[in-house]
Amino acid sequence: MPSLYGGLLIATIWAVPGLNFINCLCCGGVLLGGFFAVLLYQKEITPDMEPFTREDCIQLGLFAGVISAVLGVLIQYIVRLVFGDVMIDVMMKLVERMNVDLPQEYYQMIETARESKQSVLSFVVDVIVLGMMNTLFSFLGALIGWKAFQPKQQG
Repeated sequence: MPSLYGGLLIATIWAVPGLNFINCLCCGGVLLGGFFAVLLYQKEITPDMEPFTREDCIQLGLFAGVISAVLGVLIQYIVRLVFGDVMIDVMMKLVERMNVDLPQEYYQMIETARESKQSVLSFVVDVIVLGMMNTLFSFLGALIGWKAFQPKQQG
């Protein structure tokens, strides 16, 4: 369950327009999701259980990354279906505010992207690409979480 919650946090940060800018800070939202999964796992450990290990945290981070890839792409597609391609609109408003004259070919490419339909192949490719990035950074976030919450050495 901690991996699921961490993956859901990552997916939400990744897919919600505006909130996804957190990932501009070295995939900060993805790191946070891996860290969050370890935090939740650490809270489930009782004194009579074995202390959690680095390997447990690595698995949590990897699972959270994979879960977040599937959920993130799914949420992105739902947001796109309900609201349209919000990020293209935001980028176009930024270009207009900066008074930049883009060549006509760029506007045509943007319109083509806006009108393109999503296919099963594009869904799979998006999951694979997002999965590689999210798994790596969620893994790193989980390692940071392990270092923060690791059991104190008796000695």
